[in-house]
Amino acid sequence: MATDSIMTINRLGFADSEMQDFAYLRTLAYADFGAASVGEVAYVARTIARNGGGRDAFVHAWSEQGRLAARMADDAMAAGRSLTARTFLHRAYNYLRTAEFYFDRHQDEEFTALYDESVSHFDRALPLLDTPAERIAIPYHDGVDLPGYFFAADDSGTPRPTVIISGGGDGHGEELYFLAGVPHALARGLNVVLFHGPGQRGLLHHHPDQVFRADSEVPFAAVLDYVTARPDVRADGVALYGLSFGGYLAPRAAAHDRRVAALVANAPIIDFHSLIFDALTSALPAPPPADSPAELWNGLYEKIGGADWALHATMDNYMLWTTGAQTFADFHRLARSFTLDGLVPQIGCPTLTLSSDGENAVARRQARRFHEQLSVPAKAFHRLATEHGADSHCGLSNIALTSSLVYDWLTDVLTGPA
Repeated sequence: MATDSIMTINRLGFADSEMQDFAYLRTLAYADFGAASVGEVAYVARTIARNGGGRDAFVHAWSEQGRLAARMADDAMAAGRSLTARTFLHRAYNYLRTAEFYFDRHQDEEFTALYDESVSHFDRALPLLDTPAERIAIPYHDGVDLPGYFFAADDSGTPRPTVIISGGGDGHGEELYFLAGVPHALARGLNVVLFHGPGQRGLLHHHPDQVFRADSEVPFAAVLDYVTARPDVRADGVALYGLSFGGYLAPRAAAHDRRVAALVANAPIIDFHSLIFDALTSALPAPPPADSPAELWNGLYEKIGGADWALHATMDNYMLWTTGAQTFADFHRLARSFTLDGLVPQIGCPTLTLSSDGENAVARRQARRFHEQLSVPAKAFHRLATEHGADSHCGLSNIALTSSLVYDWLTDVLTGPA
């Protein structure tokens, strides 16, 4: 099955599989912030190819590159070179994050250890950033806290507009620092909150029962409670920015919570089941009926795995682990609950919709429908275009452009035009 039935990706050519190639693009994109280099990514790609190109070779090569970067950071710290240390700590995090994503999750102890190793390097870089940053724990329920980070625009303590950013199930809260271009927000005087909610890695690794919940307004309410109570946050100026599956989570929360002053959806998901299964089955000669037996869906999953280990691993990490589904047929059933049907008109705040040319046709149609159904004081739609090199998933391939669009718009909405 062609992987572009799920997502069309502008290619680097590092791998035959589009999903493998996307992993390289995703890692390399963070070179904007010094968290990768073309030479190191190309070296890892050659190493993986020399060793057969499979999952084990992929995980091993990225792990080794991450640990090399960590040693270089240690040497820089010992020499008192904090800027150099920050660069290589971010690379250590990014490369180990790439390895962790394709790790066999069934080896749970090693899987979590690799995740914790990657995050430890991100955390070591916090005091070396240009703006104040702190780890936070947001009270949630039953003794479970949502882990996250608060990045202040400066150290004055002045209440400022604040952006709460949510990613999807295949990403880390830490990764959003790069993917969502947090330094671009800080430079515009916006505070930023990153967090791991149910279904996301920072929570799942240590609380495996905390899978995605369709009513995302519940965990988001906990985050909004925490954020609006801070003295350095302007409680009437809090925005939500959702990327990837965050394009479902954040709009759903905004539809239920009037404390949200602005919303960015990159890109919105109205019907998660349709997004996945319409795209997945479009390459089949005859798409199966929705009520097909479990054996058909599980067989389809195994067929995908036989064709492309990276796509299979992506689905295993994102669709099964994060939702608590035991089989692909379970996921087929659970996916129906993640819908914004009837909720979009309830969103009451200014909203920016982003849609990438490289997303599949189902995703692009849902983004347009979302924008058209909005009835808000102000709304805008922006296409992340191929000619701007921004056509990868969520505009990943041109973070500077995507972030400028988002944070310029948020600055105008939350503080008034410059």
